[in-house]
Amino acid sequence: MTIRKTSLALLLGAFLAAAQQCPQVHIFGARETTAPAGYGTAGSVVSSIISAYSGATGEVINYPACGGQASCGSVSYASSAVTGVAAVASQVNAFNTKCPNSVLVLVGYSQGGQIMDDAYCGGGDTNEGLSSTAIPISAAAQKKIAAAILMGDPRHIPGLSYNVGTCQASGFAPRPTGFQCPYAANIQSYCDAADPYCCNGSDANTHQGYAVEYGAAALTFVKGKVNAMLSGTGTGGGSTGTSTSTTPPTNTGGAGGAGTAAHYGQCGGIGWNGPTVCAAPYTCQASNAYYSQCL
Repeated sequence: MTIRKTSLALLLGAFLAAAQQCPQVHIFGARETTAPAGYGTAGSVVSSIISAYSGATGEVINYPACGGQASCGSVSYASSAVTGVAAVASQVNAFNTKCPNSVLVLVGYSQGGQIMDDAYCGGGDTNEGLSSTAIPISAAAQKKIAAAILMGDPRHIPGLSYNVGTCQASGFAPRPTGFQCPYAANIQSYCDAADPYCCNGSDANTHQGYAVEYGAAALTFVKGKVNAMLSGTGTGGGSTGTSTSTTPPTNTGGAGGAGTAAHYGQCGGIGWNGPTVCAAPYTCQASNAYYSQCL
């Protein structure tokens, strides 16, 4: 009997120790093509989220982040992206298995945004040879993802409800017309018209500037989603684990301001054609010249 009690005590102690090692909030970050190992340009966004929550932790997605360059092993872009999607799913699923109550956030920059997009939204990626349309992240982990921040995502297409910025064109690896992510409400995807990768512009500097230009807005969005989940008033959604393809939502506002934007929704900025009035009791607050949000 004494041995049995001792064994139970040891098991309980191990369980409690494991639980204490799980943070309330855990952030996954994926870097852009050719960036050295780490978070890349997404680093400042990841750091700001970690700083916002006591004990929060971060995790780098381990993938080639390459586009055929010798500096990253000459791995082709397609192979790198497919490997990256698998890495996102593997790491997110593994962490959720270890810490099932932790709230999760995804942050991806450029190719890093593409692999986060593909892993979280499913739908496949014929641009890179990813044929499966299923969401590779487990159903349990999907429910714990509070927010996803995509910056300079080459999968960008106009008309998606979570688009932020001035781009009204498609990136070089676009989603098919009519696609809508089943977790659209949890995403913000930042892309401006001058960007040659997520849009059809010609200024590479624009592509590298989103963490500075939209970093504050991204943090505000993430905090709103994370806080809601932590308080029990928000969820990660109820996806069945397969992609959903629907007609993109039409803007109900237009320049005249008809219709209303929901809490945390975009309500203004240069090039914005959607609603400019916020649902009560929220007000439209400018983050910069290109983006205003209902807060």
